Amino acid sequence: MPRFKDYYATLGVEPRSHARVIEETYWERAHELHGVPTRQAQKRLKTLNEAYEVLASPHKRAAYDRKHREAMGHAADGQRGPGFLQMFVNLLGKPFRPD
Repeated sequence: MPRFKDYYATLGVEPRSHARVIEETYWERAHELHGVPTRQAQKRLKTLNEAYEVLASPHKRAAYDRKHREAMGHAADGQRGPGFLQMFVNLLGKPFRPD
């Protein structure tokens, strides 16, 4: 299973960031790396471009946000993940209750 790429962390912005903040941050990071002749800088710039391509498009960002919430342990509908007790039930199964 491929690892989930956290594009928000790649750009260094919060998931709730406005599109303008994402754009400004991208251009700042890209400008810092532009003209640096190392392979590491080229790889980093490629990763930044990939993250910006997804987060700059409203449709791609909405689809990514759904996957991002699931990967971060939250339900896709925006609700919180399972509670503390539910984690034990999931782990151990339902408790035995004699009737």
